[in-house]
Amino acid sequence: MNYLVQEKHSGERIDKFLVGVMENVSRTDVQKLIAAGEVKVGGAPASKNFRVETGMVVVVEKLIEKPSSTLEPEDIPLDIVYEDEDIVVLNKPRNLVVHPGSGVSKGTLAAGLLHHFKDNLSAVNGPLRPGIVHRLDKDTPGLMVVAKNDAAHRHLAHQLETRTLHRTYNALVWGCPRDLEGCIDAPIGRNPKNRLKMAVVKGGKESRTHFVAKQFFAIATLLELQLESGRTHQIRVHTRYTGHPVVGDPLYDGREESLNRVPPLMKEIAEKMLEIAPAQLLQAVKIELIHPRTGKKMKFKVPMEEPFAKVLKLLKKECPADAPVFDEEEGFHEFDADIRFDEGFDDELDEESLDKFDECVFPELKERKTRAQRHAEKAATAAHRRAKAAERKLIRQMKSARRKGISAEDFVEPGYEPTIDPDLL
Repeated sequence: MNYLVQEKHSGERIDKFLVGVMENVSRTDVQKLIAAGEVKVGGAPASKNFRVETGMVVVVEKLIEKPSSTLEPEDIPLDIVYEDEDIVVLNKPRNLVVHPGSGVSKGTLAAGLLHHFKDNLSAVNGPLRPGIVHRLDKDTPGLMVVAKNDAAHRHLAHQLETRTLHRTYNALVWGCPRDLEGCIDAPIGRNPKNRLKMAVVKGGKESRTHFVAKQFFAIATLLELQLESGRTHQIRVHTRYTGHPVVGDPLYDGREESLNRVPPLMKEIAEKMLEIAPAQLLQAVKIELIHPRTGKKMKFKVPMEEPFAKVLKLLKKECPADAPVFDEEEGFHEFDADIRFDEGFDDELDEESLDKFDECVFPELKERKTRAQRHAEKAATAAHRRAKAAERKLIRQMKSARRKGISAEDFVEPGYEPTIDPDLL
């Protein structure tokens, strides 16, 4: 099959061009054809990054043969938020797989859609994914949009690609992120040590997650997140990468692995929190899109699911906290509950006196010192300076805490320190 490039398509990537001119194919199908060498320009196989120009003829020698559908309709209840002749917005429950795959063939959202809407679903993504434009993880509940025809599907897919379709998530993460808002920009790919998991890896796909801290607790923080890209497990991987896994996440250190960051007095609350959380406390709470037919902007929102709301209620009652404060010298730091100080310190202690080195520590010797002795003295001097620096920092923390009216009983031993994947250093 030959396709002539018109002027309006000049400069487009070849996979995007073919999706626009071919019928009933997805971008994934086209990329498979390119990888197989079935797409040629000027007699030579085209690369995946090739950009077409006006007047070129793109030749597709063979089409991908899609597997025949083995999907059977199933009467699965659907929580439909909105429906018209083009789209369906629904609230996917927890513990429901979106489409068949990875050993799952029955009990999927796709089978439920087929039962409810029969042939009134788009076929762009093949017979096993009728109407499916995007997906959510099995244990991530929340809003999804489904296409009832191919034209609506392509319009929504284009919105995803151009980032005009916005999905907003809420996630409860362990601890408090150092930055109260920002963007996690780290490439995601298959974990080389465990193929069932994803990870931040060199050479992974470009991935960005924007976040804002909304509510604060002594052991956790509620984040609002938006995806700039849509990689598998993206939010769960990115929050784990920053040292703050999603609470309850069984795959990315969000359960018992994170209990060591909790102060002893809070451990019982943390354990109760994990008992309530069936899996990761992550939910797609809002979706904004442009209607494929009318061009009207539409917004949909759902309340927190019951386990998520129950955990937040527990935290508000047992361990509420204020937002971290900004210190001009140290910037944002962890919750004040992580500071520890001694009542014996004097507010008026002269910090400059700590800079003076005790000359009696190493008395001057008349005889020549050995090399080992000189090294030992240097090590001891460095250790002494580090101790004094730590003491000065502790005094600053103590003064800052007292200015805020915090008593000594409120302070505990500092807990977990975030880590960064050493492969990216």
